[in-house]
Amino acid sequence: MSLKHNLLKYVAIVVLITASFGNPLAQTNAPKLPENAYKKTYGSNWGCSWGFQKNGNACAAIQVPENAHLSSNGSYGLHWKCDRGFSKNNGACQAVIVPANAYLVDAQYNLGWECERGYRPNKNGFRAESTQCIKIDLPEHAVLNDSSYSSGWDCVQGYRAVGNSCRAIVIPVNAYATDSHYDNGWECMRGYQEKNSACIALIIPENAYLDRLGKKWECERGYRQVDDSCIKITFPENAYLKDEGNDWRCIRGYEKKGELCSLIVIPANAHLNSAGDGWRCNEPFRENRGLCKVIGGQSGES
Repeated sequence: MSLKHNLLKYVAIVVLITASFGNPLAQTNAPKLPENAYKKTYGSNWGCSWGFQKNGNACAAIQVPENAHLSSNGSYGLHWKCDRGFSKNNGACQAVIVPANAYLVDAQYNLGWECERGYRPNKNGFRAESTQCIKIDLPEHAVLNDSSYSSGWDCVQGYRAVGNSCRAIVIPVNAYATDSHYDNGWECMRGYQEKNSACIALIIPENAYLDRLGKKWECERGYRQVDDSCIKITFPENAYLKDEGNDWRCIRGYEKKGELCSLIVIPANAHLNSAGDGWRCNEPFRENRGLCKVIGGQSGES
């Protein structure tokens, strides 16, 4: 009994040691990580350390040119970016040449600089050679804008750009100047409408009012527009004025027939529909020539 007990004790110790340190044979057969690599948390994949990228089954150092730094996305996409004041050109970083009356920007596309307010580029192309910032020639009745790709100025209210100058807009009586550069440059006052470059007073009929924008009129509730007038709406018995106030509808259980509301006659095995202006057959009945009949052609009697 003592020998058997000792043997069992020995086996238990071996099991514990194997569980603690793993199987030496399994560790020996584990794939070896390449230099400058690490094993990922999940699965059997591995990745390259910061500053390295996969090249077959190895991790190769990322070649960072002068005046550049590793990008934050590490081993994905672009592996390096040029420092501020430099732009990428044929795999290298060349210094951004900032002309007079300009300032450096962080964006590494386009020119890498922008003109000071009151100046604009003399060329519109990206990375155009010999691009300079020229002073904006501001005409009378104009103000500077923030655009770098146009004239650099806008005409003040009441004036419109014509060539390199701002010309006064002719504003008709009962109109006012707007900030728009794409239409007349003016709008008619409330209660007037444009006609042949003039502002003509709206003729508002009886029982009507000017709408919120002041460009047209609408009939009051209970009236309907007919040509240039507002005609009072008359509705029959068992009807009421709709929410919009410009028409009427029959109460539930009645249907509109011409200018009257007729009682809806509901056949056997049917019910009033949800809108209340018609009927539907109960299940499993189906409508057939104004009656509700079961499938198979029997009469709709329950």
